[in-house]
Amino acid sequence: MYIYWRIQQDLSCLGEMIVFHEPCFIRSLREWTRKNATGIALAEDFALAELVRPSMN
Repeated sequence: MYIYWRIQQDLSCLGEMIVFHEPCFIRSLREWTRKNATGIALAEDFALAELVRPSMN
């Protein structure tokens, strides 16, 4: 999951957005992000609340 997350971050720096359509993959990526939210926030200088915001889907 880290590879997909890293690709998404690199594309967002270029102004592009990657959209995943597979529900199982989206769920797995979301769970991975929540599990690793503290490390991601420290590495990328994000606010922890920004990473774990509730989804309206």
